[in-house]
Amino acid sequence: MKGAFTDASSDRVGKFEYANGGTLFLDEVGDMPLATQIKLLRVLESGEITRVGSNAPVRVNVRILSATNRNLEEAIGAGVFRSDLYHRLKVITIAIPTLRDRSADIPLLIEHFVRQFAKRHGKTIRGLSLAARMKLGSYPWPGNVRQLRNVIESMVVVDCDETLDVDDLPLELDPDVSSAAAPVPAESGSLAGLVGRPLEEIERIFITETLKLTGGNREQAAELLGIGERTLYRKIKEYRLS
Repeated sequence: MKGAFTDASSDRVGKFEYANGGTLFLDEVGDMPLATQIKLLRVLESGEITRVGSNAPVRVNVRILSATNRNLEEAIGAGVFRSDLYHRLKVITIAIPTLRDRSADIPLLIEHFVRQFAKRHGKTIRGLSLAARMKLGSYPWPGNVRQLRNVIESMVVVDCDETLDVDDLPLELDPDVSSAAAPVPAESGSLAGLVGRPLEEIERIFITETLKLTGGNREQAAELLGIGERTLYRKIKEYRLS
């Protein structure tokens, strides 16, 4: 409210009041200070907010979406997150797998971010080299999509030849380490998981994963698999991968 504190020269609508009748997204709710958690819980329980500098409650009807990369049950045990707020927020839970567990999304995200940042920074990007694509596809991405997004933006910014290559990769991806081998197929879990499977099934798995790694680029996939493009096309048709 106007005059509630220094520089409060006019009334201002807060987030909950602004979102009344709609949805409010709280990102990284696991990092919320305990004092703020108490205030949030009070709003969720009562459906009312009180403007700073006022004693009059204001009714609000807001749907809350919250996200966190922390284990909130562990945070409760450590005393840094309130159990009552946790159970108040935990109505419907959607667990999103880490990026390394959904590697098929990586080529799609790469193409999206390349287009986005090329436009933002006024750069022309004609493509991504196979070596760089392999690096990005085999990296474990501890920072998930946000890290991938930042890496692609960095590559776009520093690129000077219109092709994103390993020399454009940031140091965190360690471009000096060879990545000649493709990552272990997701559906196998490990090489040991392939033991005892029919050879045709193993071949289908590796062709499928290599196509995912190259973003569907059959020429690059054939090169990576060490077979001719004609052979790859025949295998794709044989295994009904298209």
